[in-house]
Amino acid sequence: MSRIPSRVSFLLLLSLVCSRSLAGADPAPPIIGGTTAKSGAWPDVVAVLGPNGACSGTLIAPDVVLTAGHCVEIEPKTVIVGTLDYNVPHAGDAIAVKWSRAYPDWEHRYDVAVLVLEHVARPRPRAIATACLANERLAAKRPVQIVGFGLTSPSGTDDNTVLHQAAVPILDATCGASPGCEPSVIPNGEFTAGGRGTDSCFGDSGGPAMLDTEHGPVLVGVVSRGLSLPGVPCGNGGVYVRADKVVAWVQAVTGRKLERAACHGAGDDPEAPDVEDGGCSTGGGVELAFGIALASGVWRRRRAQTRPEPGIDARTTGARGDGRFTGTARAAGGDPSLG
Repeated sequence: MSRIPSRVSFLLLLSLVCSRSLAGADPAPPIIGGTTAKSGAWPDVVAVLGPNGACSGTLIAPDVVLTAGHCVEIEPKTVIVGTLDYNVPHAGDAIAVKWSRAYPDWEHRYDVAVLVLEHVARPRPRAIATACLANERLAAKRPVQIVGFGLTSPSGTDDNTVLHQAAVPILDATCGASPGCEPSVIPNGEFTAGGRGTDSCFGDSGGPAMLDTEHGPVLVGVVSRGLSLPGVPCGNGGVYVRADKVVAWVQAVTGRKLERAACHGAGDDPEAPDVEDGGCSTGGGVELAFGIALASGVWRRRRAQTRPEPGIDARTTGARGDGRFTGTARAAGGDPSLG
């Protein structure tokens, strides 16, 4: 979805998507500071592929994938389920995307989207942390596991299609103090994590941040964007959307009941399902544009891998704008020779 610019400043929507021109690439080191995932460890983490790039996502219902809102701009067509490398032919199950929809006004609220699949996937969907569990564990600075198919070099210039994982520390549990947080959902709508060389990167957009519990890992966050700090685009830490904040909306728009992780508190914070018109959706031949959307005086680097405009490096462009460091969208795609 592109918006006609009415101001000089723009939001550079660079989802953490990965390049599809991957044949012959040299093996890359693991997800920034992490390791390659083992077979069977994350069967619900999927590759989200479209003509404009690739993202990561999490199966949260038998036929529903949760990903980043800006990943709708790659026009998702297929998800690959149950693979450790989506560039290997016949590895995993390829399932067509029936339709996709981004959260209303996702650029200024929750950077998430849902993909409804043409048929159910075989892995068990991942349970989502309730608010009381997320609040407790994030406040205690419990590390989270980030998982995705994103790029693996701090410069974000390699080619990678292999699933990686990394344990990252929580930096700001409520996203109330970090300069890259979205003001409209402060506090507790997002959190920041990673840094010091351990991070998500382009192509990890929409992928999960998992909390370890006594019942196994549960989904607590969705990769949104990187902290736009001086130096390389990946490795400085990132901003993650709280998954529990969008459960009511997901259930309302998909009609699916999502599994939740148990907690001993009051459950979720009150959150009305936001289902009015808004957000981006695709399906039934609706064409989506990509690249640049309006922002209020700042650029965000999204972490999808997308194909940027000539002369723009989608993975490194960023600016301080209004004094807040905003993020780099973490999708993958684009030519590293550009810019």
